[in-house]
Amino acid sequence: NAFFMTALALPMKDEDPDYPALLMGNWMLGGGALKSRLADRIRQKEGLSYGVGSQLAIYPQDPAGNWVAYAMFNPANLVKLEQAFREELDKALKDGFTAEELGAAKTAWLQGQETSRTQDGALAGRLVSNLFLGRDMAWQEALEAKVKALTNEQILASLRKHLDPSKLSIVKAGDFAKADKK
Repeated sequence: NAFFMTALALPMKDEDPDYPALLMGNWMLGGGALKSRLADRIRQKEGLSYGVGSQLAIYPQDPAGNWVAYAMFNPANLVKLEQAFREELDKALKDGFTAEELGAAKTAWLQGQETSRTQDGALAGRLVSNLFLGRDMAWQEALEAKVKALTNEQILASLRKHLDPSKLSIVKAGDFAKADKK
């Protein structure tokens, strides 16, 4: 196995007006697990990885967030995997997403939020976090309303503003010497 990871620092807090749009852009790009641009292309369509996705980590107190994309793969697939990743990122930054992708992403993310509130541990954790931050559940309700109201144009503008491919840090780890010999 080999591992591909790319990361980008994002000086943003979760109160930033761009946060909901960046959240949904990440969800459609790679955060939606097996239903995302990266997973559809790299794992399902081309079979280049065992797992692929992206994560957005934006925090409430410090503007020290990040965006990470990753893939686990056969070292022999490195060139094709990296090319497919770059093409999908470039496509998202150029054209954005379809109305169908956005509708499905909103539904899935909102259902995930609702489901998390039915799990005692997740709800307790959220309530404790809210208490610490001086928030109540109205903050989450407002975030969900912002997500529901998002347009593709807002998401595309946020992605273009915050995800600069030229600033990505990229790490590739694996036994590539053996892959090159095959």
